[in-house]
Amino acid sequence: MRRKGWKIYEENLLLQNYKTMTIKELMKLFPGRTEDSINAKIKRLKSRRKIEGYRDVETKDRAMHQRRKEI
Repeated sequence: MRRKGWKIYEENLLLQNYKTMTIKELMKLFPGRTEDSINAKIKRLKSRRKIEGYRDVETKDRAMHQRRKEI
């Protein structure tokens, strides 16, 4: 599978929405990106200290609810 690089506008959009959107919601925002690719990009941004802190409580709760629906 060929890797598709992240465009600057995509990275900026991810930075703007990371704390308030779940991975499932981010996947809808980035069609063609897998859950793994989004998580990998978040991990790289955190290591470069472009993303600091954690998601807000409401986002974490929504993510847990989405995971439970899948099971």
